[in-house]
Amino acid sequence: MRIALLVALLLSHGSAAQYTVQLDPWADDSIRIRVAPNGNAIQDPPIMALLPDPIARSSTFVRHGPFAAANGNLRIDVDPLTSFVTATRLSDGKVLLKQTVLSFAAPTSPGTRNGSVSALISFTGTPGEKVYGLGEHATGVVNQMPYFKLIEQSQCYSYSHGGDVSLPWYASSLGYGFIWNSPAYGYVNLSADALTWFANATMNADFWITTTSANSSSDPSRSPYADLLLHYVDAVGHAAQMPFYATGFIQCKDRYRNQSQLLDVALGYVERGLPISVIVIDWMHWIQQGDWAFNPACWPDPQGMFDQLQELGIELMVTFWPFQTQGDTHWDEFSSNGYLVPLLNGTSAYWESGVYLYDPTNPAARAATFKAFMEGYGRYGIKTIWLDAAEPERMDPTEFGQYRLSLGTDAEVGEGWVLDHTRTFAEGFAGVGIEPSDYFVLPRHAWIGTWRHSAGLWSGDIQSAFEVLATQIKVAQGVAMSGIALWTTDIGGYWGGDPSTAEFPELLVRWFQFGAFCPLFRLHGHRAGGPPTNECGPTNGDNEVWNLAPDPQHYAGIVAAMRLRENLRQYVMQINNETVETGMPMLRPMFLQFPNDPACGGPDVEDQFMFGPSWLVAPVYTYQVRFNVWAASTPSLFYHVCRCHRNIWLLFVLSRVTRVCCASQEWSSESSFVVIFFRWLFFYP
Repeated sequence: MRIALLVALLLSHGSAAQYTVQLDPWADDSIRIRVAPNGNAIQDPPIMALLPDPIARSSTFVRHGPFAAANGNLRIDVDPLTSFVTATRLSDGKVLLKQTVLSFAAPTSPGTRNGSVSALISFTGTPGEKVYGLGEHATGVVNQMPYFKLIEQSQCYSYSHGGDVSLPWYASSLGYGFIWNSPAYGYVNLSADALTWFANATMNADFWITTTSANSSSDPSRSPYADLLLHYVDAVGHAAQMPFYATGFIQCKDRYRNQSQLLDVALGYVERGLPISVIVIDWMHWIQQGDWAFNPACWPDPQGMFDQLQELGIELMVTFWPFQTQGDTHWDEFSSNGYLVPLLNGTSAYWESGVYLYDPTNPAARAATFKAFMEGYGRYGIKTIWLDAAEPERMDPTEFGQYRLSLGTDAEVGEGWVLDHTRTFAEGFAGVGIEPSDYFVLPRHAWIGTWRHSAGLWSGDIQSAFEVLATQIKVAQGVAMSGIALWTTDIGGYWGGDPSTAEFPELLVRWFQFGAFCPLFRLHGHRAGGPPTNECGPTNGDNEVWNLAPDPQHYAGIVAAMRLRENLRQYVMQINNETVETGMPMLRPMFLQFPNDPACGGPDVEDQFMFGPSWLVAPVYTYQVRFNVWAASTPSLFYHVCRCHRNIWLLFVLSRVTRVCCASQEWSSESSFVVIFFRWLFFYP
């Protein structure tokens, strides 16, 4: 039985009130609030951000009369006249959130369930409040306040290019965290005036509030955000541990078109002594979209290929798209059994041009999809999956709200689609005895809880440019504060990138240096040129480090970053274990690691971050310039990364770090990459 049912407080407001409000303890110092309009029962949404059974460590749930309850350090009061809630932190009496709007109306999308309504809630805003999280957004800032988003925009490729994720959680500088527990489309609008959430189609307004623990002030070195993040993952689920092979370098391009080409590249890394842990087979390796299998003309011996890579110490990752097309290997099974998403009236229809979307909200469709994966890929030993187009991708922004899934319309459950998509593989691997720490999937989208399914995220099809690299440094921190444990970019950017130019090779070095300190370290891109298309399709331009950086100076800089990451792999596992246990992200904004240093909370340090507790990372993101770095004053020993001129990147150990500039002559060199570890040193000319 769920913990919430054992301690639920039901507040009914008489005939004039119209609403039913239910308060449930949901992890320590946290309360879930559900409000049902007249005629609707209190119920869960079809896809939950919250776990049905959250982790409860020490908090006690106490009722305070008919219209209030407390759980640990959080108290919720319900106004009996309006049903508005007020959230208060008990340890200091601070009002965290005060509701001002609660409204239900007809749903804004057609074809929804009986009783479905649109829901609007709003709270008073606070000038100066900062909010962190909300998913993956290329806004150029870590603090997302002010923030407005039409949630469905994140799934529209013409808007997001696969690089925008709407995730309904944030942590506030005022000492609380908030979840809008709805998979529905709608919008969020956060400002100094009001904090507003809207769902197009739902049965209840459903949200969750947490605050810091009463004893958190006893340890001034502990960030209040650490409490919020722990309560968050206790309520929504902790990340699965990453496999060790995922800590290393991942080689990818759009696209290796046949088996011999892929194996030649793998051998090229090994013969050059370059670290490599994973190599990726991108799209169009099939005969027809939806076959979920290799084209035997181009990939004649998948088992032999997999075994040869294993002998080289390399895992094989394969891309898996969520679409079916008429006449593919699985078409008859999926179309006849209702495994594909139809229009609201039940008519079969394209999801986007020429393809049909499978429905992972249907358990039978999930099982059939994983069975097909095992037949096409898993039987060879492949257990690392690149889930491309996982929003699910669509191009036309006018089509939202037109489709019906097993659990509801896309207007009602569309944002949670990717959670059940990753669940397809989590359930499937569990069914064949593969542990979560032995596989991982890399979808191009996320929602609250996908990390439970060993799922990471990457930032979509971004451009090859220094300004994009600068933005990605901040995107990474927002993703980390959203609870997504494993994240990466396409090193060098996906679109563009010409090695023959003066700027791109330097951009690539800088991006490798940043990438070495991301949770996942992955090279990918669509490069111009390449040989002509043949029977196995196009292969585009080269995307291997020896081809991308023909100049010895740039090549040395890339190799140095690769070897540095290789030496850090045990450390990467260590900080991933901390993330799994506590929700503390691997990649950390400065304010999270140094809560008592005011300088670490300002916008001028959002272009640097901590990688775990030991590495301060300040990537160079501008062509041929030098920077200052802010290092928080601390008595502990840690590694410090300093940005310097051109291709210099200096890492050195300081026993007490202060503000440092790399312009000093003693470190100046235009062609060196110096890495100094505790007790040992590498020098790369």
